[in-house]
Amino acid sequence: MRREQGAKEERAMEKSSIKYGGDGNLAKRVASLLEVDIANLNNHANDQNDKNSPQKPLFSAKDFSVFDHLHSRGRASTQELSEYLSAHPGSKLLDIGCGIGGPARFIAERFVCKVYGIDLTKDFCETAILLNRLCGLDKRIDITHGNACDMPYDDGHFDIVWTQHTSMNIADKKTFYSEIKRVLKPGGTFLFHDIFSNDTLKTSEERQIQLPVPWASQPEHNHLITGEATRDILKDLGFHREIWTDVTAETHLWFHNYSATDNDDHKLSKELNPALFIGKDFPERAKNLKKNLALNKTSVIQGVFRKC
Repeated sequence: MRREQGAKEERAMEKSSIKYGGDGNLAKRVASLLEVDIANLNNHANDQNDKNSPQKPLFSAKDFSVFDHLHSRGRASTQELSEYLSAHPGSKLLDIGCGIGGPARFIAERFVCKVYGIDLTKDFCETAILLNRLCGLDKRIDITHGNACDMPYDDGHFDIVWTQHTSMNIADKKTFYSEIKRVLKPGGTFLFHDIFSNDTLKTSEERQIQLPVPWASQPEHNHLITGEATRDILKDLGFHREIWTDVTAETHLWFHNYSATDNDDHKLSKELNPALFIGKDFPERAKNLKKNLALNKTSVIQGVFRKC
C-alpha cells in the first residue's frame, strides 16, 4: 500500500506544471556557472584523500548560500530552525525534499553529523551531490533520488527528520507524515519550516490563493492545508508538539527586500539564483507568494514534534 501510494504521488508530481530542474543538465549548468570542470573533480578528490598532498575544497558551503536554500528567508530560516536541533557527530538526520542540498550542507558543517537527503527531482539530487563534493562535505551527506511517500530507509533509522517547504507539494499528508514517523527512532525529533493555508479561512473560496506560486500554477497542484489540520494529523500519529512558531510576519518582511533573480555575491554568477532551479517565471511566482502572505491567505510555521 505504501509503495502504491508513493507511486501515485510521483505520477502526480510528474503531471504538475512545474518541472523542477529543467532538461536534465542542471548539474552541468551549475558547474559551468561555477567555472568548474566536472571531469577534473575525481582528480581533485583523489588529491584530497592523499595525506601527502592535502588540498582545501574549492568552495565552502556558505559560498553557495546565496542560491541553494530554495525556501523563503533562505539560509537565515535554515539557521533559525537549526537552533532547535539537538544533533551531535553520531546523529543521523534526514532532510526530506532536500532540493540542491543547502540545508543539508549547513547542518553537516555546523553539527558534524551524518545527513541524508531525499528528493523527487533527479536534477536536484545530481546538483546536490556536485555541490557537496565541491565544498568537501560529500563524506558527511548521502543524497537519494526518491519519493517522500515511499522512502527506501529502514524503520527507526533516523534520530531527526527535517523538512523545509516540502509538504505543500504532497497531496496525501497522512502518508507523508506516516512515513516520517516510520523512519524516526522512538523519541526522535521532526522539525519543519513550511507554508500552510491560514487557519482563519473557513471556505474553499477564501482559501483560494493567487497563482502561480513556487509550488503550483493551477489549483489542482496546490496542496496547502491549514496548520490546525497538520497538528491534528501529527497528534493522531502519536507525535507530541514541542514548538509551534508563526514566522509569517518575518517572511512577509523578508519579501519586501527580496530579489528573485539576483544575488549580491560578486564572486558567483548572477545566473545562480532560484530561477535557474524553479523556472524562468520564478519572479512572478515569488511575487504571488508575497501577495498571498499580505492577504493573509497563507502562513509560515516552524514546528518541532517528537515521536512518542
